[in-house]
Amino acid sequence: MTISTRSAVFLLTLGCLVAATGSASAQFVLREDVHVPPGVTAEFESASKARTARMAEGGVSFGRLAAVNESRSHYRFQTILDDSFASVGTWRQEIADMPAGTNSRGVTDLIESIDRSVWQARPDLSYIPDTLRVEAGEIGVVREVVLYPKFGLTQQVAELLREIRGLYRQHGIAGRRVVRELVLGAKGPAFTIVFLARDGQDLDADLEKTGTALGSDLQGLIGRVNRLCRDVEIVNYTNRSDLGYQPGN
Repeated sequence: MTISTRSAVFLLTLGCLVAATGSASAQFVLREDVHVPPGVTAEFESASKARTARMAEGGVSFGRLAAVNESRSHYRFQTILDDSFASVGTWRQEIADMPAGTNSRGVTDLIESIDRSVWQARPDLSYIPDTLRVEAGEIGVVREVVLYPKFGLTQQVAELLREIRGLYRQHGIAGRRVVRELVLGAKGPAFTIVFLARDGQDLDADLEKTGTALGSDLQGLIGRVNRLCRDVEIVNYTNRSDLGYQPGN
């Protein structure tokens, strides 16, 4: 995939974590979950922006999305890869080749811990309506539900997620429901489900509307999914496009 093609793919995914149509729906995402200690948020963000400038200077061809959780101690950076897992190696090399930082205290000095994982889009489990309720540029809040299936039950969870997708389609729900599956990471197996909204109030209103429309059918399926999982996490993130990176055309 060429740099210009990657830029086009990134524009499709900017702020919404997944493309709605085309080959981009099968792409991989490299996720970096960065935890910072109290009191260094401003310094970390400044150093992160400096790193982004070095990415641009070095011509890194992979776009990066950024968000922060409600506590402002957990940042999430998602690098949009190609539709081949081998692109992880290409990304690593481009990062290694970009110009070195000049600050004596770089981003790594401000990080408490960092977890990297690779996720693959599951368009067969996702729901993307023909008309988007919230456009990419409007997205301010992301809610993520992470499902950790019990040993040997991954396929059963996937089948229930497919049933939920069918329920959304049957009722013509307006909001997106984006599903990815963990392919490389320490906490697998896992699925992530992402909901997108303008702000917290918009998110709550949209989920309530969906819950009312789908009623007990949806609640029954969710209950069955939960019983098949060893853990379920729900976290809200604020979109931080100022910390993201869009490669040049």
